[in-house]
Amino acid sequence: MDMYTGELSPETIFREVITQLAAQDMHLPATFAAAVAARDGYVEIALSDTSRWVLRLSDDPERFIHLHPGRYSPHTQRIKAAALKTAMAYKAAARNDQLTGDLLPDMNAVRAVAGLSPVRSLADAQHLLKIIHLISPFSQG
Repeated sequence: MDMYTGELSPETIFREVITQLAAQDMHLPATFAAAVAARDGYVEIALSDTSRWVLRLSDDPERFIHLHPGRYSPHTQRIKAAALKTAMAYKAAARNDQLTGDLLPDMNAVRAVAGLSPVRSLADAQHLLKIIHLISPFSQG
């Protein structure tokens, strides 16, 4: 999956997407559905920070736009599901005071709970540590 790492807030992303869709007369469910159908099932747009986003038709009639960062877009990072699961479990364990402070054993303990195999060394875990750092602003409180 691709994780957005840019500076735009979710509110700014939403506002820019809606503004672009309105300018192209694709902001209503019927016009958006028609545009997506005419373009092989998705629409791609670029935002002010040059990030690219893919828009698809959602199953929810009220929230009819499914939005995610484009693959290899500027300001995104490719993340494997197991790495994100590890990072989320690690942050949850930290929030619940379940970590000992010994990074490698702590990481492997949360990976075990998540049903994942252990990492051999901190050198092997650098990608995981980067993801933990990336999600930190979103997992406070």
